[in-house]
Amino acid sequence: MAQTKVTSPGITDLSVTNAKIAAGTIDVTAKITGVVPPANLGTGTASASTYLAGDGSYKALSEYDDNQVQSNIAMLGFKVATNGSLVKYNLVDQAIDEFNDTSGVDASASINEVRSDSAPYYYDGGISGTPTNDADATGVDGLYTWYKWTDTGSTGSYTMNTTHTVDFLTIAGGGGGGGDGGSNNGGGGGGAGGYRNSFNSEASGGGGSSESALSFVSGTTYTITVGAGGATGTTGSDGATSSITGSDITDITTVGGGGGAPAGSGGSGGVGRTGGSGSGKGRDAGTSGAAAGTANQGFAGGVAGGSTSASAGGGGGAGAVGYDGHNPDSGADPWTTGDTWSNGGVGLTSAIDGTGTFRAGGGAGAYENSAGAGQQPEGGNGGGGNGGVNGSYSQHGGAGTPNTGAGGGAGKNTSTGGAGGSGIVIIRKLTSAGSSVDNLTLQSTDVTAGSSPTYGEFVTLIENAYGTATLNTDIKGYISRDSGVTFTQGTLVDEGTWGTNKKILGFHDLTITGSAGTSMCYKITTHNQVASSKETRIYSTSIGWR
Repeated sequence: MAQTKVTSPGITDLSVTNAKIAAGTIDVTAKITGVVPPANLGTGTASASTYLAGDGSYKALSEYDDNQVQSNIAMLGFKVATNGSLVKYNLVDQAIDEFNDTSGVDASASINEVRSDSAPYYYDGGISGTPTNDADATGVDGLYTWYKWTDTGSTGSYTMNTTHTVDFLTIAGGGGGGGDGGSNNGGGGGGAGGYRNSFNSEASGGGGSSESALSFVSGTTYTITVGAGGATGTTGSDGATSSITGSDITDITTVGGGGGAPAGSGGSGGVGRTGGSGSGKGRDAGTSGAAAGTANQGFAGGVAGGSTSASAGGGGGAGAVGYDGHNPDSGADPWTTGDTWSNGGVGLTSAIDGTGTFRAGGGAGAYENSAGAGQQPEGGNGGGGNGGVNGSYSQHGGAGTPNTGAGGGAGKNTSTGGAGGSGIVIIRKLTSAGSSVDNLTLQSTDVTAGSSPTYGEFVTLIENAYGTATLNTDIKGYISRDSGVTFTQGTLVDEGTWGTNKKILGFHDLTITGSAGTSMCYKITTHNQVASSKETRIYSTSIGWR
């Protein structure tokens, strides 16, 4: 019987050759599937990216996306580094750095990099905004820190290593009140010191609007001068100027308050002085007019009554003119309710140091006749000294309150006028102003690849400590194969979270450009960083190549 079936054991190796197989005797479609045959079998074209389907045609192989696998490997690498407190270490064609030390960062190529030991992570520690100054007092009011100078004996100073904006209040010394050198009459009140201000919408003296804040430039020293008040005496002396000066700003200088005019004799009155807030006239100055105030720093003083027995005028304040003296020939009762004869002009209030305080009131003029309880010319609200009178009150003028720039009150009956109050300078800044978070450049040390790679992979863990970094705008990532001579930027994408405000960022299959090489490194840069508003922290990095 003829043999109709040959089993595998009956076939000697290599005994069945192509010549022994007749064409068309093998059904390729039915008998051979899933094998890439020679190009003359089936339909279509065989290649490394195709396979032979059951219908005899060649189908394209779809490329496997391994991006997620690469990111997962990086995350596993981060966990291994964390658990083992490992420094930078290498896998095959990959390097992991959890920043457990600084060995993986090239300090010479990085900029503004600061490593936190506790997490650890890299960030820009910024520049401290703490100024160098010799202020006599300082404090915090909400978001602001203020600095106050009150000493008239020497100049003060303020400087900081970053540029920032400050508001200011600068008040000169108040003028001393006029006195009576023997005419048995009374002098005029001293004018308040000049008042300049940039705090919020509060006006400057003399009805002026608030001024622009100052820009203090990094490294510049600004000199602070506080003016002394005018001295006590028969002839009121002017107050001294206060100022903020610097090489890169227009100086802020305030004029000292005018001294009150002395009492005259027989109708020949003294002449009031012009000052920061003007000054009152002497009691015998008649209706010749008051001393004018300096524009946008203070108001004019009041004039004396129109007779030899009239009271004197009050000194001008930062917020209003000094009141005129009383003329007894007018027949009016000078001590009726609401009387303002010879009072000093009111000052202005400012809360630049957190507390609303009146300052720069004018000193009161002296009153000619006797007065009873509650009947005394009053200094303007803002520290102005009261005026002297006959009767139950002191005949000496009251002193202006120190560090308000208030005018001194006038003296009566051979008495001296009160001294003017010393001035003051206050500046304030946002506590965070000048404290900046500069942009960060973090570049790694080199890792040697086996051969010059064509593609790069990068994964990093970040934290949006303040604000939210916009990918590829506020944070950017790069890879180099030539030790950082040429960097290729990748497009960072959000690959998930690893905690509150913490992101996994990465890019894959980045075609590396530049010179061929095997010295692999990465670079991360941050941008638009602002203190307490936007700060991006870098926790871990993984770089791969192929």
